[in-house]
Formats: sequence, C-alpha cells, structure tokens
Amino acid sequence: MQFNAEAMERKISRRKFITKTSKYTAAMAGLASMPGMAVSSIFEEDADIGIVNGTDYYSNTMRAIELIGGINKYVPQGSTVGLLINSDFEVEGAYVNPDIALATIQLINDAGADSITCIQKVKPEYWQRSAHFESHKKILDTLMQVETNTFPSEFNDTDFIKVKQVKGWKSLKETEVVKKWLECDVFINIAISKHHATTLMTGALKNIMGVSTRKANVNFHLGSGERNNPIYLAQCIVDQYMLKKTGLCIIDSTTFITDNGPSGPGTLKTLNKIVAGTDIVAIDALTSEYLDYLPEEITTTLKAHESGLGDMDYSKLNIVEINA
Repeated sequence: MQFNAEAMERKISRRKFITKTSKYTAAMAGLASMPGMAVSSIFEEDADIGIVNGTDYYSNTMRAIELIGGINKYVPQGSTVGLLINSDFEVEGAYVNPDIALATIQLINDAGADSITCIQKVKPEYWQRSAHFESHKKILDTLMQVETNTFPSEFNDTDFIKVKQVKGWKSLKETEVVKKWLECDVFINIAISKHHATTLMTGALKNIMGVSTRKANVNFHLGSGERNNPIYLAQCIVDQYMLKKTGLCIIDSTTFITDNGPSGPGTLKTLNKIVAGTDIVAIDALTSEYLDYLPEEITTTLKAHESGLGDMDYSKLNIVEINA
C-alpha cells in the first residue's frame, strides 16, 4: 500500500473538521439529552469514528461508543474480552482517565461478556482515582488480570508465548506476548493521545508494547543496532500489532501531556475529547493532530498504513463529533 501524500495534503483543519460535523453537533445539543433518546438513533448510519466533547468522561465514553454502533456491535454475548489500558503512570496526562476505562468495563459487562481480562496488570490505585470507584467495586472484583504482566515483565510459560517469523513482518523476527491477548475473542485497546519521546505519540499503535515482555520491548528499541531507531521501532510495533485484530479502540484525548512523554510530567493540553472506532491507523492519524503533528510525521502511523493495518487518510471515513 502506497501512502497518498497528495491526499494527506487535504488534511482537515480543526475549523474545517468542526464545520463538517456541525450538523451533528447541533443535533446532539438538543436531542442527546432528551430522556430515552439514544445517540445512535439520531443518525442514519453508524459513524466510523465517534468523538464526544465534554467533561463527563464516564458518560461521554458511552456516547462515543454508541455513535459507532454501540457495544453490542463489538462485544457478542458470552465472549471473552481482553483490555489493554494505558494506566501504569503516576502523572496526570500520562495515563488514561479511569472514568473512561470504568465506563467501557460497565458497557462490556452489560453486553453479557463471559469474562473481562486486563492484559496488562492495572494497579488498585488507578481505579481509586475515579469518582466512580465505589459504585464499580463489584464489577472490578470480577475482572481478571495477567498479574505477571507488569512493567518490566519477564517471560514465563504460563502467561506468555514466543512468536517467531510471522508472514508480513518486516522488522521483527520474534517477540514474546501475553497469551490472553491472542486468546481473547475481542481485544479492546484503551489508549491516550500523549507525547512519546521516540515515536512522538503513544496512541493506539504504541500502546501495543504493553502486551509484550521487557526482553521483546528491548529488542524493539535496540534490535536495529542503533538505540531508539524510530523507523525500526515503529515497524516492530506494527509487526506485533499484526498478531491480533483490534475489536474496538478508545482514545483518551481529554487531558494529556504534549512533551516529556511517555511518563511526564509535561505540558498539559485539555481538549476534553473521547474518540472511539476500529481503524487504529485512522484514529492515531486523527488524534496526532491534537498534539499538533501531521499524521505522516508519526512513524508508527505511516508504517501501519503502509503495512495495511488501516488507512491514515481519515477524511474518507464517516466521522461524527458531538458536544455533550
């Protein structure tokens, strides 16, 4: 797949993008708050990407997912769900707001999933940062976790599997990933659009390093023979992502760091946006602009586009953005 540079020159500015979606925003301003009115019922078809603006992150996560068809479209009853939440940081703007993760878990539970597993261990204090923690204790008690997958994780035969020489790989020769990631029926990636020192942005693509061991991730950074070679790192990320299709992606673009990532502290930017969809490449392309980058400046996005994981020209998609 060749990247169409001419097409990307048609990059939608924020002003044009808001104009494009203003009819949806206007509709939602009056209708979304009406009792019994489902967000999706206002539109003729499901959005490819749903964006909700506002400060009620819990409710807005649910609305973003409803814009793209609702959780039942992605989580069949009785399915096993694997969650990857970018939670293992301490500084504001470096981790996904827990309200977003809790809202997603509530929806998955309501959809009748058989089980929900956090593919990377989530510490108790992460959930406790949410005002919804107390009311969700019962659901949180049902969550399963890969306890040994906490940074920096070490390989063990119970929780991890070695994968070698996959067709389509361009940089990776082998990796070590969590078994539950490959085994779950539905994989849901909950990431944040924050800065990263090497890849410029974390987002959905970079977040996938959370399913692999320290040894595998060291290879991502050093395997080219040059420390933190951004092209090699990006292709390794893309190669690993080829192992499992993303069922649903949610990006926290509420408050995030724009420098000194991934751990911060850094300069905070607040947009109060929650983004949901399934095309991880398009979503990363879109949210990279929230960090004032062009999509083609993010090497992970460009390499994922070239490898066929998705389409970085998000202007082709039906994007619905609303104010809650």
